[in-house]
Amino acid sequence: MQKSKNVLRGIFIGAGMMALTAFVVEKSFSLKFSESDLNKHYQKLSIIKQIVESSNLPHQDVVFISKSVDSLQSEILTQVKAQTAETPVKK
Repeated sequence: MQKSKNVLRGIFIGAGMMALTAFVVEKSFSLKFSESDLNKHYQKLSIIKQIVESSNLPHQDVVFISKSVDSLQSEILTQVKAQTAETPVKK
């Protein structure tokens, strides 16, 4: 009887721990780059994509890397547009 209570208690504690650790908080980070640095990184990503597409890597790897670079470039453009829309231009 005592063993079954301990097993049951262990199961409830384990389930409780899983429930508490199941929730993840999303963090967002903001990186600041100068316009020239951002342009340089964007161009380097384009060059990396061209090199990968002309390499002898398997097709799946090329597709994965190309989509990753496209996603990163898209995110860069989204962030730049959002930041430039927020800051008023001084005349």
